[in-house]
Parts: sequence; C-alpha cells; structure tokens
Amino acid sequence: MAPHTSASSADRASREPGKSMRGAARTLDVLAALNRNNRVTVSQLALATDISRPALYRFLAALCDQGYVVRRPGSDKYELTPLVRSLSEGFKDEDWLRTVATPVIKHLQEQVVWPTDLSTFHGNAMYLRETTRLASPMTIDRVTVGMRLPMLRSAAGRAYLAWCPVSEQQLILENLRASEHPDDAGARDAQWVVNLIANTRRRGYGERQEEVVERTGAIAVPIQLGRRIVGCLSITFIASALTPQLAARRHLEAIRCAAHDIENGLDCLELAAPADPFSVDAQS
Repeated sequence: MAPHTSASSADRASREPGKSMRGAARTLDVLAALNRNNRVTVSQLALATDISRPALYRFLAALCDQGYVVRRPGSDKYELTPLVRSLSEGFKDEDWLRTVATPVIKHLQEQVVWPTDLSTFHGNAMYLRETTRLASPMTIDRVTVGMRLPMLRSAAGRAYLAWCPVSEQQLILENLRASEHPDDAGARDAQWVVNLIANTRRRGYGERQEEVVERTGAIAVPIQLGRRIVGCLSITFIASALTPQLAARRHLEAIRCAAHDIENGLDCLELAAPADPFSVDAQS
C-alpha cells in the first residue's frame, strides 16, 4: 500500500517543486557525506556538505525516521544503518562499470578503429558486456554482448587471471580444473598455466590469435579498482592484418589510458566499490 499523503502536504509539494527537489538533493548529499565518513557530528557534516546546522537536523531527523541513519544513545554522532544498503540493491558493480566505461570504449574505438570490448568475470568465465562492433568498419565477426569468453583461451580471460589477487586466481584455477568444458581443459596442465600467467604479466596484456573466434585476434588489459579486477578492456583485430605484438605496439598505450580513465571514473563515483561503513576499519 502506498504511504498516505495528506491533501495539504501534496498541495504544498505541487506548489513548491523546486524546493522539494533541492531538499531531495540535500538529503542525498547528507547520505553521501556519511558514506565517506561514517559516525560524525552535525558540525562535521556541516563542514562536509555546506548545509546549515538547522537544515541538517531536519534532514537527519527524516533519515532517522526512515531507518537509514541512527544517533546512538549518549552520543552526538550520527551513523548509517545497514538499511542504507537496500538503496543500491538493484544496481550492481557491473552496472556502474558499464555506465562509466561505455563512453570510454566508444572514444577508444574512434582512436584505434578496431572494435573495442568490455568484459567482466562471472561463473569462471568472462562475459562480453559492451562492444563497439556495430560502430567499427573493421568488424568481421558476429560476436554479440553476452558471449562467454573462456578464461584460458581469451585475451580478457588471460588478463583477468594474470592480475587478479592470488587467492582468487587459485580458486578460479581450481574450478577450471574440475570443469568438464573443453575450453577449460588446459587448467589441468599446471606448468602451462604458470607459463601463461607469467608471460601475460611480462608482456603487460592478455592476448589471443585465432582462438575462440576464427580469423581474429585480441589484446586486453585489466581494469583495476584497488586490489580487485572489475573487468577487462580489449580490442579485436583481423588476424591476417595484425599480430598481438604489432597490435600492442600500435595501440596498447591507448588501451591502457582508456582503462585508467574507467578506473578514475569509478573512483570518482565512489559507489562502484564504496567503503563499508559497518566494517571494523570504518568503526575504528
């Protein structure tokens, strides 16, 4: 059932839409400030948000009433409650990544001409999330968003595996060794995997040549957020026109710059991987 709104309050809202919008924006400013520095006083919030103390008390009272913020007994500090997590449940890391990355990979495609791709890890494989194939005159395959890219045979998979944290890498390899998928069979050759990861890190990019997709090659770099790899950025080229080594000489710097742009965009959002205000570190 929708919450009851009195006629007088509805009339006031309709008469003052600008004021209502400013109030909503200010409330979001308060939540964002608490997300950056949880458990703070009204004075500290006033400095962080440039909102007057009387107005802050009103916003905080409303947030407390809704259960998103709490003031502990005997304390003058306000802090977020776990309920605030519900505000982002419908929008995942991957959504933020795509939001930030889409304009970047489009610009990269204009620079290099070849199709550019964004892929993310899921279920022991990489999956294509965004591609500029429709915009590139150099596209010769029919790869579409949603395609599964095997970890050990794709440029993106090799890049992800080479730069993800060791604990995650070992878990992925363990799962691949147990997999019955033909693309994962190489995981059972321990020395081949060691060499693959070492060579990928030495080169500074993942590569493939006519593996997974015939007549094409690709090079890929990781997109990092802290210690995590949140995805991979790659270009795909015609195998008869370029080798991975030549593609890297011509385009690796542009790909790396694009990856850094995405990383910086995620850092600016602060919502792609927000500090958990309920962690031990946040409470210390």
